[in-house]
Amino acid sequence: MTTTLKPIRKMLPTAVVIAATLAAAAGPAHAISRIETTKTDCSAIRATLIREGAAILRYTSKRGLPIYDRYVSSSLMCESPSVGVWARVPARDTNSCRVIRCDPHALDEDDGLINFRPLLRLKP
Repeated sequence: MTTTLKPIRKMLPTAVVIAATLAAAAGPAHAISRIETTKTDCSAIRATLIREGAAILRYTSKRGLPIYDRYVSSSLMCESPSVGVWARVPARDTNSCRVIRCDPHALDEDDGLINFRPLLRLKP
């Protein structure tokens, strides 16, 4: 009977590591904030981006269509091949709140040339 338990004892540490990894992966994920920009002041929008790193900003276009995208606190938060670009969204206190958006098509405008983009970062 002890010979049948030896393989199980050898596999036990591996099973514990796998179980711990699965438990950690199944933990709660950090949800990204969603902000209705026309109901929020520009300073609060920018503060959320700086604090959380990224958020989904949503507003209604002049044609009445919902517009939303992911905005970030720094161009370093953009996943490749996206590039951080300055953008403006309407806010409760202004029609032009300056933020950073990740643009997946910005590199297409470079005609294949390698251009070094400056680091964009929101400041409080």
